[in-house]
Amino acid sequence: DNENHPDADQGIAGNRKAGSLYDLIPADPQNTKPYGEWNSVKIVSDGPKIEHWQNGEKILEYERWTPEWFEMIRNSKFVGHPEFGAMREGHIGLQDHGDVVKFRNIKIKEL
Repeated sequence: DNENHPDADQGIAGNRKAGSLYDLIPADPQNTKPYGEWNSVKIVSDGPKIEHWQNGEKILEYERWTPEWFEMIRNSKFVGHPEFGAMREGHIGLQDHGDVVKFRNIKIKEL
């Protein structure tokens, strides 16, 4: 939830709010449910093309590994991590920032 997460108002143009590509691209619209309610999230990864869906609505889409992608990373907090955003395969991680976080009904389906 954005209301209780101290980092949500940091960054640029809301790029650290729920559903955003953290510190890179803000989600639009910002349709996060209030604290205490579950959000429904779907992430579709098809090669370099990524879509973020939240509560039944597409809130973000982008393409990885383009010159614009790497320029965006160079202008972010991840600039000192050369591997960030460059990997084409690997592990799936669930992110938190030291707050209480809960996940449920996680499903992974190969396209």
